[in-house]
Amino acid sequence: MKLFGRKKGRKISSKKIELINNFLPKISLDNKAIFNQILSSEKKKFLEVGFGHGENLIKLSQDRPDWVFLGVEYFINGVASILEKIYSGKIKNIFILHGDGREFLKKLPKNSISESCILFPDPWHKSRHSERRIVQQNFINTLSKVMKKNSNLYMSSDDPVAQAWILKCFIFNENYEWNIKFVNECYHKPLIFEETKYMRKSILENRNSMWFKFKNKKES
Repeated sequence: MKLFGRKKGRKISSKKIELINNFLPKISLDNKAIFNQILSSEKKKFLEVGFGHGENLIKLSQDRPDWVFLGVEYFINGVASILEKIYSGKIKNIFILHGDGREFLKKLPKNSISESCILFPDPWHKSRHSERRIVQQNFINTLSKVMKKNSNLYMSSDDPVAQAWILKCFIFNENYEWNIKFVNECYHKPLIFEETKYMRKSILENRNSMWFKFKNKKES
């Protein structure tokens, strides 16, 4: 399975490289002992696929100290950023994976995730690139299996093409229900999430973000 998009951006500082080499293995979901310990825990688990620089995982971990947070990110600069935050803040309930979220889902057991989010995924605007978008029927079906029944999945985008694609994929998927009372709700960021640097840039550039909450209604 090929993953599209950047894997690395600006040069990473020596301090962050040290964290990648020495600290990441201690909280990595690639570590079988850590992974199995997390799965055996009765604590609720939150999954973020594509966590960017980790601002939301940091906020959520502080707001919900009794939860366990799992984050997957392909962009190594983002991994380096969250490692610095976790290490300096001595945060104990975040575990991350530098890799492909689609592959990681296949490793999770059914009904293991209590809540999840995918915020501002790469939209891949052009129609001929639609197969590169992370939101595909196979992907969201797999996500449905690993999430608990009636759990919530949050999604967001500031791109009109991606917004329409997300709605189309979920509305026509029998495993999910769009959890909404009024359309205007889509234009308000849920309070559980942080206002990130990316969001502020999006506002300055007059891109209207939309937020979606889907309930996983599948049968176990």
